[in-house]
Amino acid sequence: MALWCAILQTKQFQDCNSIMRFKLLLLGAFLCCSLPSRAQWMKAPDSLLQITLPDGYRPYQHMQNANRVLGGWSALSMGVGTAQLFSPNPYIRAFGMQQLAWGAIDGGIALWGQHELRQGSKRTAAQERLRFRKVLLVNTLLDVGYVGLGWYLMRHNNPRWHGHGAGIVAQGGFLLLFDGINVALTF
Repeated sequence: MALWCAILQTKQFQDCNSIMRFKLLLLGAFLCCSLPSRAQWMKAPDSLLQITLPDGYRPYQHMQNANRVLGGWSALSMGVGTAQLFSPNPYIRAFGMQQLAWGAIDGGIALWGQHELRQGSKRTAAQERLRFRKVLLVNTLLDVGYVGLGWYLMRHNNPRWHGHGAGIVAQGGFLLLFDGINVALTF
């Protein structure tokens, strides 16, 4: 406790913004360390993962792999975003805010997806394949909108708005690629 007090008493932590950034750094570090271990804890049962459709497609294995990739992207985004919050450059700080926020959302989605897999499904594997495909197609359309919004924000001369826009384009671009590849794999 004395160490925390000493850190927070230093001159660089006297303003509220610095204290808030420090707290976000700690939260980001915690989330980056905990997401991979939580995803492993929530692994889907092997009996579910082995279900194979006649054409060789394994819907539950595919969903688990997609959740792992999204969880890894989430951890990377939160780690990079948290570090960027300490930059004196408003563009980089705004970009980092987007990375941190989108990383947290992506991590929540990945954990929720793993939780759903662990619970099992009342649908058949073929129905689950179609449902997953529909979700990915809707997400792909949303991703196009995210990238468009990011490009629009990047048109501003203000470095903060430009940074937020670039952050949205980076996250939306990854999600567009991620969802597009996963949609293709469901066919």
